[in-house]
Amino acid sequence: MGLLKHLLFWPVTGPLFLAEFSLGKVEGVVREELTDDTRIKAELMELQLKLELGDIDDGEYVRQEAALMRQLREVRQWREQFGMGVSGGPVRVQAQPPEPEAGGATAAEPGPAAGGGEGAPGIPDAGGAGSVSGSDEERRPGVVDAGGGADVEINLDWD
Repeated sequence: MGLLKHLLFWPVTGPLFLAEFSLGKVEGVVREELTDDTRIKAELMELQLKLELGDIDDGEYVRQEAALMRQLREVRQWREQFGMGVSGGPVRVQAQPPEPEAGGATAAEPGPAAGGGEGAPGIPDAGGAGSVSGSDEERRPGVVDAGGGADVEINLDWD
């Protein structure tokens, strides 16, 4: 019965299947192009070689390197958007803290308004244990203040 059904409905399902198959292949190629950083890494190596050989000066090197690093950041954003692995993990930059109001908590006074103290989501308290509780929104990694004496490990591996 299955073969007969497929033959009878082929004029309708055939073009739909072929269109879906073709679009899936196009999506795969586009995804590969957006997330492949080997070309950019090769250009960075070539640029470094040109600098060492004296073909370009420092100013030109910095300009071209900035453009290539911008392309690498875009590839990383696409990889994060598609849920693909990113070496080094997600990188977030802390926004400027809001100015304290008159009579409010300041950065010297740890508390919920200053981002320290007990109950701050994802940030370890004075005991060293993380105080993570509640929803997933509260479990996002926090940013440690530079004066807090935290050790920072930076992974600069390309792969």
